[in-house]
Amino acid sequence: MSRLTGDDLIWNWARWTWSGATVGNMEAYVSWEDDHRPIITEHAQIVDAMHAALPWHERMIIIAEYPQKNSMFGDFDARGRQRAARQWIANTTGVALTETEYKLYLGLFRGQVERRLA
Repeated sequence: MSRLTGDDLIWNWARWTWSGATVGNMEAYVSWEDDHRPIITEHAQIVDAMHAALPWHERMIIIAEYPQKNSMFGDFDARGRQRAARQWIANTTGVALTETEYKLYLGLFRGQVERRLA
């Protein structure tokens, strides 16, 4: 088996969230992507606990980039998605993130997940 990246592990978590309760107040989303890998529940639960420990605005970044990427932000390219997500986060939490902060928090979480599980 090849080494799982942080991105693989977070997508595994996203697929796990789609298979059960939704994250936060998000609507349910079923992936139409062709990812036939089985969900690794143990990994998903660890990522879920790591995600739950984040401040709300950081959790929303992960939600925007993974479980809700296509359903809420599917009409945007990466930059447009980040801009729309930053607006959504600011409207919801009052935290106005810069593009750099958004990317930093996303990368830090991805790196933490990879170091913990890969």
